[in-house]
Amino acid sequence: MKLYIILIACCLLYGPLTANAQPQSPYERGLEQLYRGHVEDALHIWESSYDESERVDSRTGIEYIRVVSKQDLEKYFETATEMYYAAILRGSGVNSRIALRQEIERLKPLIGDGMYRQWTRWWEEEHDDLHPDMRGYWIQVDPSPSRTVNERLVEHWQRIAEAQNRFTKNRSTIYGTDERALVFIRYGEPDRVATGILTLQEMNVRRWLERQVLPGSDSPREEREMNQMNPDRSSSADLSAAQAEALEFAVYDFHQYPEYEIWFYDDLAISNGTSIPFIFGTDIRDNQFKLQETVDDFIPPQAFNVDAFEKRDLVRFTRAGITPALMLQMLYYEQLSEIDPLFTNRLNNLRDRLLEQNRDVYSGLDLQFKSENSELIQKRTLQAPRQLSTIETKIPQIPVNVYQYRFLDDENTPYLVTFLESNPHEAFMIDFSRNRPADVTLEQLRSVDSVPGLLTNYSLEHSLQQYDKNWNIIRRDRDEPGFSLERNGGKPGAVSIFTSGHTGRAQKSVSAELINQDPQSLHTAADTPYPQHTRGLGSVHYREPAPLRTHPDSLQLADLVLGYQDSLASSNQMFPFVVANNQTVPFQETLVLHFEVYNLAVQPNGFSRFELTYRILPVDENGDILTDQAEFILTLNFTSEQPRLIEDLEIETADLNPGLYQLRVQITDVNTSQTKNRSTRFEVLE
Repeated sequence: MKLYIILIACCLLYGPLTANAQPQSPYERGLEQLYRGHVEDALHIWESSYDESERVDSRTGIEYIRVVSKQDLEKYFETATEMYYAAILRGSGVNSRIALRQEIERLKPLIGDGMYRQWTRWWEEEHDDLHPDMRGYWIQVDPSPSRTVNERLVEHWQRIAEAQNRFTKNRSTIYGTDERALVFIRYGEPDRVATGILTLQEMNVRRWLERQVLPGSDSPREEREMNQMNPDRSSSADLSAAQAEALEFAVYDFHQYPEYEIWFYDDLAISNGTSIPFIFGTDIRDNQFKLQETVDDFIPPQAFNVDAFEKRDLVRFTRAGITPALMLQMLYYEQLSEIDPLFTNRLNNLRDRLLEQNRDVYSGLDLQFKSENSELIQKRTLQAPRQLSTIETKIPQIPVNVYQYRFLDDENTPYLVTFLESNPHEAFMIDFSRNRPADVTLEQLRSVDSVPGLLTNYSLEHSLQQYDKNWNIIRRDRDEPGFSLERNGGKPGAVSIFTSGHTGRAQKSVSAELINQDPQSLHTAADTPYPQHTRGLGSVHYREPAPLRTHPDSLQLADLVLGYQDSLASSNQMFPFVVANNQTVPFQETLVLHFEVYNLAVQPNGFSRFELTYRILPVDENGDILTDQAEFILTLNFTSEQPRLIEDLEIETADLNPGLYQLRVQITDVNTSQTKNRSTRFEVLE
């Protein structure tokens, strides 16, 4: 029944109205205009229906983004993004429920089996978490969260449209395509494609069998060498004509001339850089063009059964484990060996096992080889991300890092300080090199800060977004920090500091965007949904930590802020030292520890007292703390007239050798004996 409902929804979503249809809903009126070729009229009808109602027909928003993406109507991308989000979050009625279920099916290749099962169960239970979770998925992969357009969402629907035009060998998927669409929608265009039909090279099959499979001795290699040395050797050691013919027939019985198309993604693997193959071809079960696990899947299961030989009185081959499948594996991998090293290596592996081992260990080799091939490809596939944008790589990326510190204000209310650090150097160099004036030399580009006027048209924008439980933006902070383009040993080119209230573990995002305001300049990625002025982009989606507890009788310690004194570096507006957010301190610089202590017990004499003990412990290359080799241990006493103290403590670390260390801090309220501990790691760099 569920499948029947989904199929009905497919017809409603993509099927044109007949001439006699009487449209009643805005969705249907828009479809009628679309059918007549009045695309913008259809879009305006759908927009109005969403503007006029809080509860909407989800089919409308989903159809809107499908049409806009398919026809690349860039001026509607913002509205398409908003309407899609509204369709997911605000859909109402049975048609919306069906459309949402269909959208879950469309997203299955991207989200994976685990999230798919979760969403499907929530859909069946009509769980309230489904709608914001689906919307949140797209917001978290949005490469430009500071803008309305979600370029990754638009790219997804553009891939669907292209897949529907190209992959039409059958209609076995939710997209009305063959299964190539399942991979294309995840990763886009492959780096390499190999196509063909696996053949048996009819003229050479028998000679190939005689060369590969020689009976009569314990070692095929020995047999071959003996034949080469003694051409007149007894024919009893060679394949008889009847045996060769029987072997040949056994192979032909199970060979189905499968069509294949193999996609290779060369830069998809996360770790070792090996190519990842996706094998498509004629399925042996239903003759449909499908995604296969391995090349071995083109061989019918019956070919792995020794009965195929026993019926032809080739018992000694059967006992040796030589099956039609084993021979087809050799033939198929030999044909594919020129395509990619993966198949060459597998062919050589099979040959070595056939030529270097005794016949009595062939038994089960065909199934074992198939299992190994499946495991190898699966291992490679697991190294790939679940989905990947190709348009993101067309915009130079700006490295972005986020650092968060928890504090309490004077009223004991939690707040959060967020550092956003970015480095636009590389993005600037790419864009400026394309657009540099003729009188600016490459040598000058290496020191762009020293050339007046080079940054006239450029600006850098930092933004921070905070979301509610439905992934609506409830707060947005922006900053245009000054930025340096000098190469500076890993230090950030630009820093922004945002302060906000801290009541829970809200979802947030930050972004950095390099803008070139010159309208005559060349756009790096003119064929993408990104604005023309965007020349570099970086973003991070993350979740806040838990806030500090605020009970007035409980000692509390803010997060530690580490830094160092540097007279040549400008300090930020919040701390009078260089904050080392990346936890690195230059060799022989004085370490600065900013700490804040709250809820100290004030005695009748009007004073609070506490002890601070810090330890600096070396960390070895395995990450283990060497507790028996403390470099520094010191206890300091503090007295205050307030229940809180804010202090910047200088720690002399000039004698610390370059390396990794852990700083442990313990605060003890002398009056109540309450303690609080914090620790952090830092690295001393030469």
